Amino acid sequence: MEKHSIENWFQDFESDVTNFLVYFTGTVEVEDLVQDTFYIALQKLSKYKEDSHPKTWLIAIARNLVIDRYRRNQVWERIKYYLTTEQSLKNDIENSLIKSFEYSLLSKAIQQLSPPYKEVVILRGIMEMSPKEVSTVLRCSQNKVNVIYHRALKKIKVKLEAEGFHYEV
Repeated sequence: MEKHSIENWFQDFESDVTNFLVYFTGTVEVEDLVQDTFYIALQKLSKYKEDSHPKTWLIAIARNLVIDRYRRNQVWERIKYYLTTEQSLKNDIENSLIKSFEYSLLSKAIQQLSPPYKEVVILRGIMEMSPKEVSTVLRCSQNKVNVIYHRALKKIKVKLEAEGFHYEV
């Protein structure tokens, strides 16, 4: 019996990796990054340590892949982040517009955060990863993750209030 199977991991965690990459890059065009993530995982499977969950390990690979790619291309500063709202739209037009507006404001506030704050908000708040999982992905302490998350939420709240929207984050 195989100890670790990329095929099984792909079935189990592809949507988590895709969601992370969509939020992290700000684009829905992440298919190549997802494929590259699993290709790198396949190449480095012998280096996988079972002290972290496979999903956490894969998201760390995806994160590093994106960072390396943007650094190499020197476009990190020029990237504009847009999140689609198609999934959040409901049949009711009024609710759809309100949800879209709220989502847009929240998305804009998240995208304006500095990279460490944005990463923690995406991983903790959107992907609902535990502080331990996030600390593994970002290679820092759980305490640091909790502090950054708390501060990021405060910054988001301030940004939303500056837009005249009172939203409990």
